[in-house]
Amino acid sequence: MKTRSMAFGAMYSAFSVLLLILSVTFGDDMFLLMLSSIPIAFVTDYLGRKTGLVSYFTVLALSFAFFAIRPSIIGFAVIFGPYTLIRTFVSKNLLSRVIVRWLILVALSFLFYEILKVVVEIHENYLELATIVLTVIALFLYERLVEFSLRWHRRLIKRLSGTER
Repeated sequence: MKTRSMAFGAMYSAFSVLLLILSVTFGDDMFLLMLSSIPIAFVTDYLGRKTGLVSYFTVLALSFAFFAIRPSIIGFAVIFGPYTLIRTFVSKNLLSRVIVRWLILVALSFLFYEILKVVVEIHENYLELATIVLTVIALFLYERLVEFSLRWHRRLIKRLSGTER
């Protein structure tokens, strides 16, 4: 089972690194950056938290080795990568799960903004109301994207393996 977990973890990590490379190539594209964290969520959901953590740090090390400090890599390191690991700890009823996960995303986003202010010169017009509202909407849509992707992945694994999980 360990060999299988390592192989699946490496495959999903490679896919995540590929999506990060595409994100950086296309000018730090936010959508591809969000998609790059979903394979980490698959690993964490299917193979467990330890394998997900190893996969996250592998992707992080490779992306920092390839691109050093870029806004999209920092975004993956601070918001999207950790979120896919943290979200597995929150699994109460539906309403509290959605609210707590969303609050975690908002907190990670503020941390990302503070780190980005140090690394990249950010002008104060980023704090306008429209930008904040669009960011909140994007984070909510990201949470829904991760949730629906995980449901799809669980059904796919169940169908391919022929076993109930």
